[in-house]
Amino acid sequence: MPLHRARIRVKPLRRIALLLLTPCILFAGATLAADKGVVSPPTWHQEAEKSLKAIQAEVARWAAPDSTEAADMTVVDRQIADLLRLRGQAEQCVTGATNDLASVNAKLEAIGAVGEDESREIKQHRATLDTAQRDHLQRLAVCRLIDLGAKDTLASATGYRNAALSKALFSRAEPLWVAVQALLLDDAGAPARRSLSGQWLPAAGSFALLMLLLFTPSLYVSRRLRAFAQQAEGPSAAHGLARMYALRLPTIATMLAISAGLAAGGLAALAAPTLFFAAAMALAPLLEQLVCRDQPHCREGLPARLLLVLVLLASAMLLVDVQAYLPGNLDLTLRGVFLVVLAMSALWLLLRVSQHPDMGSLRGLRLPFALLLIVGPTADWIGYRALGELLTLGVYGTLTGAFLTRLAYLAIGTGLDRLEEGGSSAALATRKFLGYAPDEPMAGMRLLRRLVAFGLLLGYGYWLLAVWQVTDAEAETARGVLGSGFDIGGLHIVPARLVQALLIFLALWWVAGWLRRQMGERWLVKTKLDSGARQSIVMLTSYVLIGAAILIGLSVAGLEFQNLAIIAGALSVGIGFGLQNIVNNFVSGLILLFERPVKPGDWVVVGNTEGYVRKVSIRSTLIQTFDRADVLVPNSELISNQVTNWMLNDTLGRVIVPVGVAYGTDTRKVRDILNKIAREHPLVITSDPRVSAPRVLFMAFGESSLDFELRVFIRDVDYRLSVRSDLLFAIDDAFRAANIEIPFPQRVVHMPAPPTADEPSA
Repeated sequence: MPLHRARIRVKPLRRIALLLLTPCILFAGATLAADKGVVSPPTWHQEAEKSLKAIQAEVARWAAPDSTEAADMTVVDRQIADLLRLRGQAEQCVTGATNDLASVNAKLEAIGAVGEDESREIKQHRATLDTAQRDHLQRLAVCRLIDLGAKDTLASATGYRNAALSKALFSRAEPLWVAVQALLLDDAGAPARRSLSGQWLPAAGSFALLMLLLFTPSLYVSRRLRAFAQQAEGPSAAHGLARMYALRLPTIATMLAISAGLAAGGLAALAAPTLFFAAAMALAPLLEQLVCRDQPHCREGLPARLLLVLVLLASAMLLVDVQAYLPGNLDLTLRGVFLVVLAMSALWLLLRVSQHPDMGSLRGLRLPFALLLIVGPTADWIGYRALGELLTLGVYGTLTGAFLTRLAYLAIGTGLDRLEEGGSSAALATRKFLGYAPDEPMAGMRLLRRLVAFGLLLGYGYWLLAVWQVTDAEAETARGVLGSGFDIGGLHIVPARLVQALLIFLALWWVAGWLRRQMGERWLVKTKLDSGARQSIVMLTSYVLIGAAILIGLSVAGLEFQNLAIIAGALSVGIGFGLQNIVNNFVSGLILLFERPVKPGDWVVVGNTEGYVRKVSIRSTLIQTFDRADVLVPNSELISNQVTNWMLNDTLGRVIVPVGVAYGTDTRKVRDILNKIAREHPLVITSDPRVSAPRVLFMAFGESSLDFELRVFIRDVDYRLSVRSDLLFAIDDAFRAANIEIPFPQRVVHMPAPPTADEPSA
């Protein structure tokens, strides 16, 4: 391997994750830039006034109380979107004019008041600035008038649209049974609005070509899947999927060929339902596996598959407006039958799922869910067509979108799991392509999963907007509220800024965590710093980055830093009432991190707690006792109380071993034996200018022994008890070999003789 490749390890997934995260930050920055600096051209207000007057005239025509003309909702939505765009441009114009006016005023203030001895150049410059000031004031007034006019007109248009929508939703047409009765009496009702026409020759040619291209490979794949399913020794989810797809692939290929042929012949009204039916057949096995929880078959599988087919068919028919090709009564009858089948399938699935042993909590919610599933079809049956369509499409579309989102997340998650494990040849090849060894952990996978989940949730949100028929005008109104914000009392809240602040804070929080891990596990390990210094640097860096993330997030959210004085005042009141201990521990934690009187790995004694320091955090210090009990000691106790640190400056420590020998023993022989034992131990320091050599001291003539003390310094105080034990073992062995007695305390007890018969008792 070349030297430069050996030193530099490329982490593509991390780069991919950062690239995926970058657009979010760039979007937030771009939005902030749009809020602060993008202004309309100086001549914009002239065209805006003309557009606003035209829109106001049109809105006044169909929004007047005595108007009998019903406006087209498409036109209304377009006018609302134009008004929202005008308001946004007007707000930018106001911002730009205000900034320009402030700049001119600052220049005029810098020139000062008019003087009699002004030079000609200053007078000309002052005249130019006065003209610019008048222009900016005029532009500011016009932009504000446009903003107010657009706001008032938007309120009128929105009110008219809401009233028309409410009227449409709650207007009742003829019930379903009336249309069925008329159809049975051979009354087709209103004629179809469109006729089904197309070119059958291109349709047949395209169908034949695609059948040749798709049918034979589908048969081959089906045969291979059937062979794989027959190899199963017992029921399994994978073999069940293979068996289902082996039966469906030829039919799916045929449906795709039919759909492509119909689309080539210009018969989109038939091509779309056929294509969606093929998609339903392809997704049905995956749905059954999801519902059955990796079992080959279950009772919930059939109603789930049927419901998926019906929902996708309904989506296709709404997409191409199939009802426009049917007579009125036939359309209503087929619509009612379809809704009956849809509601019955949904109730069937709800009943089967609620009967599952693991779904006991769903049994109490069966009635609310059942009402939710039938409310749309019921409204359509009794004649509320618009309301029924909105509720049916919304409820069933929401459930279908949730299923598809969940299915996509599971599929992508399974693929990422296999890529991370490298359990297949394709996964190993992909890992090799990305620059990872077979057993090397892949960095950034957790972030990649979160980004995938965020993207799927974002797509599901757009799906909800579509199924609940949220128009562009309503979406633009929502975006206007999110971007411009709203007032609650004296507080102006901008939801878009809050979301941007949250995204930026989370991104910086992740960067802080990544830097903390890299510094603690890779970068600082290669330095000569001890573990305590490394942890202090890591913790301080992490706190600085998190503090910066909080400040940047608050700034993006719109909090002005001059308001921090108010927050600081409120915090001081809170500290005075009950947060003294928290602040005391916080400040003490900072002192511990900077001064480092205790650090991870030190052997300390704090009050009745003795053990090793494992972690110094901002509020408390974790000490693990010799019994492996974790004790959280507040940092203030380590600063204000007496602390014994056995390893503050170095790991050297002293061991004292008391020894007693019997009277009459040669004391110099005892001294020589103890000195020899001490110097032979590998951890005992015999020559170091910082400490003294091993010493044997004759301490006292005891009650029953001659008392000595062996005092030695060892290299690592962590081994204090084990060294003491080793020395005692060695002393016992040496004394036995030299016949030196280690006495034990002796007591002579004198018992008085019992009194005789002639002596009186006491």
